[in-house]
Amino acid sequence: MRVATDIGGTFTDVVTLDRDGIKGWKVLSTPASPDRAVTEMIWTLPSVFSFSHGTTVATNALLERKGARVAFLTTKGFKDLLYIARQQRPRLYDFDCARSKPVVTRGLCFEVSERLAPDGKVILPLSQTDAAAVADHIIEAGAGAVAICLLYSYKNPAHEILLEEEFTKRGILVSRSSEIIPEFREFERASTTAINAFVQPIVHTYAEKIREAIQAVGGPLDYYIMKSGGGVATSREVFPVEMLLSGPAGGVSGGLLLGKRMKRKDLITFDMGGTSADFSAIVDYAPLWTEEGEIDGLPIRLPILDITTIGAGGGSIAWVDKGGALRVGPQSAGSEPGPACYNRGGKLPTVTDANLLSGILDPISFLGTDISLNPDKARQAFEPLAASAGLSVEEAILGVRSVVNANMLRGIRRTTVEKGIDARDCTLFAFGGAGPIHAAELARELGIREVLVPPMAGMFSALGILLSDVKLDFGETFIARWNTKTQQEVERILNRFKEEALRSLARQGLAHKDTGFRSVLDMRYEGQGFHLPVAYSKEADMAESFRLTFKKRYGYALEQGPHVEVVTVRLSAVTSRDEIALPGVKSSAKRQPTSKRKILLSSGWETAPVYYRGHLGSSFHNHGPLVIEDEGCTVFVPHGCDISMEENSCLKIEVK
Repeated sequence: MRVATDIGGTFTDVVTLDRDGIKGWKVLSTPASPDRAVTEMIWTLPSVFSFSHGTTVATNALLERKGARVAFLTTKGFKDLLYIARQQRPRLYDFDCARSKPVVTRGLCFEVSERLAPDGKVILPLSQTDAAAVADHIIEAGAGAVAICLLYSYKNPAHEILLEEEFTKRGILVSRSSEIIPEFREFERASTTAINAFVQPIVHTYAEKIREAIQAVGGPLDYYIMKSGGGVATSREVFPVEMLLSGPAGGVSGGLLLGKRMKRKDLITFDMGGTSADFSAIVDYAPLWTEEGEIDGLPIRLPILDITTIGAGGGSIAWVDKGGALRVGPQSAGSEPGPACYNRGGKLPTVTDANLLSGILDPISFLGTDISLNPDKARQAFEPLAASAGLSVEEAILGVRSVVNANMLRGIRRTTVEKGIDARDCTLFAFGGAGPIHAAELARELGIREVLVPPMAGMFSALGILLSDVKLDFGETFIARWNTKTQQEVERILNRFKEEALRSLARQGLAHKDTGFRSVLDMRYEGQGFHLPVAYSKEADMAESFRLTFKKRYGYALEQGPHVEVVTVRLSAVTSRDEIALPGVKSSAKRQPTSKRKILLSSGWETAPVYYRGHLGSSFHNHGPLVIEDEGCTVFVPHGCDISMEENSCLKIEVK
């Protein structure tokens, strides 16, 4: 049995594959102890051959500031690095705004006497005595983990390694910048290393509990974790900071694989769960990614998928602001107590309550999760909201759906329009427990003509994790003007990365004969402060490739301008696991609706047919309004839309 899980704010999704095929289901998440929902599920399985996991444990630890007591150690004269930062204001004209505080307090910032030149040569050596003394001092200060980030250590890690050895002798967890992110820009490197140290103890304990549960049912010695940059790797090969967008990355990876199978090269992935909605773009079969991410105002300098997340999920709470305007989110009811209709103590109205009262959701929609939706509780929550907004209950229901859609439209525009992507040329790829309910309405507003709802849409992030390839990422700063000598050094760095990748794959027990490598150079004009990623080819004129990339981004190029230089060399190594067939369409016969029910639309109440997705055949074609109930989600097709069954068991909604 192959198993994949994805922890969400409300539910933990589970997908299994064995000789009987693919199955999926949901269990309630356990926010107070995130591993419990996963380990209890594992103990119910007869056996586990392979286990893959997407988790929010690192993200939550950072957002809630519930990580370790971290010490920050750097070169003498730079201990205020995390606090000086970049001097950029979060909001330019707001004199009262405040930057997010680093994860390290000022009292735990330390420095050591050593110094390297920009090329890595030793100016002031670090003595063994000084290294031992500072290690003792930090231990006495009560630190539970330490982040080491010395000036120019990406060119020469010797001093950081010496310090790491001293801390390891004393049994304290160490995050070393020259290992995690051997790249320039001291502040971003320090921030990334400090965040890794901050979440490392929690992630380490969490990972061990899951590993023990897997082995208790006869599973493998290690398991796969979804990384923020897409792809999976065994848990011992992943840095904690690489897990910050672990869950959302699964859906994007699954969308990329399914898009290739269905020849849809431009996709907007839309994952709406119980707490948030995540959006990402895939252009010409390649996901957008960035090495300059940000979580809660803190920079993360690692290759990560470019995902926009907003507080708009099924559990997002509806409220009325001081001006009398109806608002939705970002606060969420989560899984405890959950929306009012969960009948678990929640009193506030949510998006799920609105979808239930509008007739789109059936009271037994969450069958199998020990939750039966209670319309009476939902109405009791909506009545005070409607009164506060001066609306009828029906108007409040439609208003909540309209407002949450408007919030998500802004999220999609940030993902596409603000990055130069025309959403009208893309297919909206909708999944998650609530995504297929809202997708067609969002597509109409954006001018998108096609929506795809994949098989097992309610658990698709977990399915994407199960389908994902193993992916390893490497990067190293090397600043030099582009010429033949520079290219030779770039080739040496890439060959070293390839050897490291093959060793890592061997440790993971994977055959690497079919491993594919993708090389990228971060390049810029001399004198520029920022760079652009350019795909590397040994035969290409990389200076000209950069000029073309620059012109495409900015509309002009400096043909007779300054020289072009490379600043960072990157390599991604990708190797496939066993290919998995998606659930097939069981029958070609068109089935009749299982029932009919009244649905609240902007035009009033209408009776709409309700279908069960598992009964639909390859010849299925119909038009809205209608509802299709699936395992873990519901699909809503409004007026003016046609729906049909496509290849790979996808539902296609054509928006007119």
